[in-house]
Amino acid sequence: MSYFATALMSITEQYDPYENAVAERINRTLKYEYGLKKTIKNTELAQKITDQAIYIYNNLRTHFSLDLRKPFEVHNNPNIKYKSYRKIKLNLPELKI
Repeated sequence: MSYFATALMSITEQYDPYENAVAERINRTLKYEYGLKKTIKNTELAQKITDQAIYIYNNLRTHFSLDLRKPFEVHNNPNIKYKSYRKIKLNLPELKI
């Protein structure tokens, strides 16, 4: 299932917005700041708009929670400290891009 298909519904298992507030906040940003709330009948166009919104969100948009840095900048620089909203520390493999 593409991100676009899941962006219009809750990301959480129980459809409870309080269960995963960070994911719900990202969904709200994508819906209202990037126009993804409206119905787009052409799937190809919807995917293109969604991809563009996610690129802007991660690479061009500054975030207050990252001290006005961009997620891409923080992710690629291990020396930058940021507030993590993760409740449980997980040992995840390093993401290679």
